[in-house]
Amino acid sequence: MASRLRVAPPGAASHSRVATNRQPVGGPLPGVEPEKLAVLRTPPERPTRAVQIVVGLVCLAAIATAALLVRPPFNFLDLGLVVVFVAVLDVRGPVGIPIGRGKMTFSGTAYAGIGSVFLLGPAGAVAVTLAFVAANVWRRSKSNLKLAFNTAMMLLTFSTAALAYHSVASSSSSVFLAVLAGMSGGLIGWTVNYALLALILRVEQGRADFRGRAFIDQVIRVLPYYFGYGLTGVGIVAASSRLGDPGALVVLAAPVTIVQIATTRWMKEQAARLADAESAFNATLISLSKAIDLRDKDTEGHCRRVVEYSLLMGRNLKFSQEEMVRLSHGALLHDIGKIGVPDAILMKPGPLTEEEWAIMRTHPELGFQMVSDVRQLERAREIILNHHERFDGKGYPRGLRGDAIPLPARVFSIADSFDAMISDRPYRKGMPLEEARAELRRCSGTQFDPVCIAAFDKIPDEELRRITEEREHPTEELLSLFK
Repeated sequence: MASRLRVAPPGAASHSRVATNRQPVGGPLPGVEPEKLAVLRTPPERPTRAVQIVVGLVCLAAIATAALLVRPPFNFLDLGLVVVFVAVLDVRGPVGIPIGRGKMTFSGTAYAGIGSVFLLGPAGAVAVTLAFVAANVWRRSKSNLKLAFNTAMMLLTFSTAALAYHSVASSSSSVFLAVLAGMSGGLIGWTVNYALLALILRVEQGRADFRGRAFIDQVIRVLPYYFGYGLTGVGIVAASSRLGDPGALVVLAAPVTIVQIATTRWMKEQAARLADAESAFNATLISLSKAIDLRDKDTEGHCRRVVEYSLLMGRNLKFSQEEMVRLSHGALLHDIGKIGVPDAILMKPGPLTEEEWAIMRTHPELGFQMVSDVRQLERAREIILNHHERFDGKGYPRGLRGDAIPLPARVFSIADSFDAMISDRPYRKGMPLEEARAELRRCSGTQFDPVCIAAFDKIPDEELRRITEEREHPTEELLSLFK
């Protein structure tokens, strides 16, 4: 039931996770999965002192809650069954079914957990939490801070859900009160879970980067699932009156396990098909980018390099994962419109006339039209159409100014200009890296967005040199950018 860090694109789901470009403190439980996309492989950032303090306080709150609420006598047989059932389900992991841009995730752990805590009270919450820790030890979880936060959050979520349920249900046999108690437990669990999640994300990402409205919108969407968890727990409590606690736990675990195993097998098959389709789509984009490069041997490898420069800036600007993949696609295909420019103009050795320049400047619009029917490139079209716009409004084709230019296009224009400056041409030698950097800074506020220039300045020189020395690569190596 307790969801762990990372939230993703909105969609129907039983839990949510928050996706950032940093390495979040929390770990993956059920939620809306973000798209897989091109993200440069970089070492995770170390947690800040503020994050460590928040994790410590949450852990202390969990310990205090357990000390206040957990009271003997204990039925160790029932608690042992809970640990075994939940640990097995958690080791197998959640399974998800793609829904729109997200994924609805089915979690046996969540259903088993809520049923156990309604049946056994706060002691059941401790058992569920111990099962979660055991599963993570079995999987050899490497992040102690993440495990500590997720463990404390799970204990607080399940403990307060159990307290809410038993406070409402009391000793009454009323069906109405039982249903109300179950929904109350689900609501309190939802509130505690996402309040803690919002707290740690707000501290980790900072005020400027935490997308509070998007987070709240997604959290509200998963509330009905928590009501469903609560009603499931009521059913387990009802079953215990006929079968006893061990029997009710078996009844709880058996169908959940069967469904999870069957769904996992089906999802693996679907995931393999989806991966093949995504790989084929990305390979097609790469082939198109190579076709563009081949029209001008002097720019060989240009598309690959501008993709990497753009991704580095996107990471520094805290782009979401979806934004990063759209940035990759747009960077690969930015000059696809040049296919529609006559060779006599595109490959003319001398300067172009005014009429020829007018034709050359149509290539952004031509490219936009060429991919207008490709749904997956809907956001990437913004780069294709606007990559020659200038921050001061003197660009083309529409003369957009400042923030009216889509941010990915503002990012890409810097990558494109930098690669043009440092690349050798028949009529000139490429600039040294330091001079190219200085030229970009000189044009900050006129040709380029100062915020994006600051993001480029954060890229180390050695990383830029590594990319600038690369020419063309096999398709398989290019595809590695999208994994």
